[in-house]
Amino acid sequence: MPTVSFTHRIDTELKTELEKIAHYDDRSAAYVANQAIKNFVEERLATRELIETGLALVEAGAPSIPADDIHNWLLSDEDQSFPASRSN
Repeated sequence: MPTVSFTHRIDTELKTELEKIAHYDDRSAAYVANQAIKNFVEERLATRELIETGLALVEAGAPSIPADDIHNWLLSDEDQSFPASRSN
């Protein structure tokens, strides 16, 4: 895959940690940073796709769980059952 230069400033401590990881993995810091950026981009794109799919399902009338029900569940005891979906 073709590459292009990308210059970015990072904290000194972060660069030191990145270089340690690169050394442990017997890779360059640039390689490790590139992999991290690649993973970040893939994760964000997948998350965006899931959000768009979910929104499309809700707009199409698929059953969903109201935000208040989710919020209350998150604040409840550990043995609280997960809230049921409701038809729109």
